[in-house]
Amino acid sequence: DSRLSAAQPPGQLPPLRVVGQLGATYIIAEGPEGMYLLDQHAAHERVLFEQLIAERQAAQVAVQALLEPRPVELSVEAARLLTEYLDVLNGLGFQIEPFGGNTLLVRAVPALVRSADPALVLEDIGAALLSGDQPLGSTIEAVVARQVCKQAAVKAGQLLSQPEMEELVRALERCANPHTCPHGRPTMIHLSVELLAHQFGR
Repeated sequence: DSRLSAAQPPGQLPPLRVVGQLGATYIIAEGPEGMYLLDQHAAHERVLFEQLIAERQAAQVAVQALLEPRPVELSVEAARLLTEYLDVLNGLGFQIEPFGGNTLLVRAVPALVRSADPALVLEDIGAALLSGDQPLGSTIEAVVARQVCKQAAVKAGQLLSQPEMEELVRALERCANPHTCPHGRPTMIHLSVELLAHQFGR
């Protein structure tokens, strides 16, 4: 039913009241126009992406220095691409330098991915750059930022407390583009009061 399709028109979200979590993956919320099911991973990606881009534009990206520099060996093609775009990576909070061959030396990462394995983050960015499978018109900076936020966002299957869900929903309400994640997937499905009434034969 097309009335069950993901809400994607531009515009801000109405104020939402968090009801609970479904399957440790979706946040159930109520709004003035019905019920919303939010994909917690996609929603968090959107929040982090807009935060990171805003920090980049203000030249205030939060950075986490590693206790010890970390050599990361990549495929030849991935290492070539990441070396080519070192300025972009470093502008988004990385501190990376060539380390010979297809190895890069990581001295710092964006604070968003402070808990992630730097090797996995760079491999993910390299794979995204090599695939070319990105939304039309994407800049290299946007591709890198999307992959950073994908790594940093809460995952499907992750239990969230009521305050954590409320904080995420409030942050999504403040986003310029709350209806899709940075990769273009919907962040939510809206079930209107009218649709629910129809489904229940009212």
